[in-house]
Amino acid sequence: MSLFFEHFQSASFPYVLTPFDTRYNLILVACFLLASLILIVGYHRNPLEREKMVVVMVILIVVLEVLRQIWAISMGDYLFDEMLPFHLCGIQVFLMPLYLKIKSPRLLQFIYLTALPGALAALLFNDTVFYKYPIMHFQTIQTFVIHTLIAIVPLFILIYTPFRPKLKWLVSSLLIMFGIMGFAWIVNYVAQGNYLFIRIPPQDTPIEWMANWLGNPGYILGMMGLVIFIWLCMILPFEMASLKKTSVSHPKRYMRKN
Repeated sequence: MSLFFEHFQSASFPYVLTPFDTRYNLILVACFLLASLILIVGYHRNPLEREKMVVVMVILIVVLEVLRQIWAISMGDYLFDEMLPFHLCGIQVFLMPLYLKIKSPRLLQFIYLTALPGALAALLFNDTVFYKYPIMHFQTIQTFVIHTLIAIVPLFILIYTPFRPKLKWLVSSLLIMFGIMGFAWIVNYVAQGNYLFIRIPPQDTPIEWMANWLGNPGYILGMMGLVIFIWLCMILPFEMASLKKTSVSHPKRYMRKN
């Protein structure tokens, strides 16, 4: 416990997490149980209570990121290349509270398209803690709890509200993504960081495998192609279900429209 708040560059941990070792698998099981518990509790709540649950989860996400920033500052030498919340999951700290304020469905779709796959990828291929921290460390616990919450917020909204992603909003999502990538490129240039992984592919991830095949910076194009494919997979089933519902409810109108 004396090493609970130590940074990996200034401490020697006897056991660190490695991809899919026993300790890491136990963390994944705990994250799955936490996500399941939240969904089960939501199932037994009314719409107003569910909305309050989303607010509480977003507040917890912000608090966990603030605690991480306080921890990083308290070390005395703030690592601008590592600690800024400018990865896909980190920006949810800004996007999710903004959505609660403006209730924009286009913004919600972007959150859905980035937070859910981004958090799942971070849980499975976590460059932040792999080979750096043990299971009982502040950074490990904070990382897995916050990413579980980031993944569950859009899933919770998708399951328990009328929101459905739409193909017509895909262009808006891509424009937001390109804008964030441009901003991350500037931050990476100034801080010599690797935010959004557009400078160096993270180790032991599909992005690294893609870089081995396409090279650097070629892997960025491959990564964007993969992102668009994943987004289409996340949108098209709902789009097809909507068209099918329209054709069943209003067959004559649907035939005239087509």
